[in-house]
Amino acid sequence: MCSGAAPAFAQSGVTIGGFLDEGVAVYRDSGGARLYQMQDSAIFPSKFFIRGSEDMGGGLRANFSLDSMISLSTGSLDPQSRGALFENSSWVGLSQTGIGSFRIGRQNDFAFDYYLIGGIDPATGVAGGMLNFRTGSFGADLLGVSGPAQIAGAVAGGPYSPVTTNGAISGLAAINWDRVGGKRMSNAVKVVSDEYAGLSAGVMYSFGGTAGDFNNGSGKSAAISFRHDETRAAVVYTEQNYAPVNGGHSGIANLLAGARTKYAGFTVAGLYSQARNTYTGAKIYALSGGVGYDFSPAWNLGGAYTYEKGNDLLKNVVINQAALQLTYSISKRTAVYAVGVFQRTNGAYAAEIGNIVANGNIQSVAELGMMHRF
Repeated sequence: MCSGAAPAFAQSGVTIGGFLDEGVAVYRDSGGARLYQMQDSAIFPSKFFIRGSEDMGGGLRANFSLDSMISLSTGSLDPQSRGALFENSSWVGLSQTGIGSFRIGRQNDFAFDYYLIGGIDPATGVAGGMLNFRTGSFGADLLGVSGPAQIAGAVAGGPYSPVTTNGAISGLAAINWDRVGGKRMSNAVKVVSDEYAGLSAGVMYSFGGTAGDFNNGSGKSAAISFRHDETRAAVVYTEQNYAPVNGGHSGIANLLAGARTKYAGFTVAGLYSQARNTYTGAKIYALSGGVGYDFSPAWNLGGAYTYEKGNDLLKNVVINQAALQLTYSISKRTAVYAVGVFQRTNGAYAAEIGNIVANGNIQSVAELGMMHRF
């Protein structure tokens, strides 16, 4: 779609596109119980977007983005959207060649930008995708809530998904606790510099929106990144306050550092990530690495391993997780894949993959799926 009512030097364009990822998965836990289901967004998030740009001359452009996460299984908005049409992003901004960009609105922080979109994360850059994100069933303890009432309240005001037992909410699953899969900031201002000798920096602030209480519900993110040929590296710090933590005046702080490179058909990626409750001190960190190989322009095989460790407020949980993914690219926009992820905990918490909590400390998932860009 193009609109042309503009001065002679200006060009305006609107793009409608998206990414679709759907498959059939089977989950298995310690007791051998199996769950068969359609699986949305196993590797990358399925989304539909409308994006636009206007060239105003002299390297100055106006830009906007409206993104929706969708569920191909049901045709509805993804549950993460919580009913909001453009929950995935809704912003408008300006960019100037040689300087950088400025955006205002609801946006992902830099963890999503560099580690998922930039491919630094061994999960989405090498093997396992979103099924291989750092995760666990310890969300309630990481957020610092306990009891049915507090946990139920944290579902609406916190970042984690509910765990249900016999139809009642009994806990929180901390899938994507390091924010790589995307956790948006509302009312946000984001500034990113252009690259200079491969280096770029950015800062972001999210206004809490509470009159007379500036810190309540606010968030902030900052990043330094490097790019040269096939090499990517970034350090990201994000801190977001949530209503269930100290009345909205504290929250979860995330730190990520990682790099990815490609040489002679091999892709190698490594990541350190951390989440810390700024009020209670609950903390978990993860070390993740992966290696992939292009057997041909169409075939790729990748493997990744993740180690997670929590402190005493998270029961000293230890999680070992491994993933293997085989991908066949039918074209530049379409691929089919087979993926498997295995997780074992030390028993402090039940195993959890893809927001499915196991009965026991071991869980695995295998899926055959298809991805398509449009």
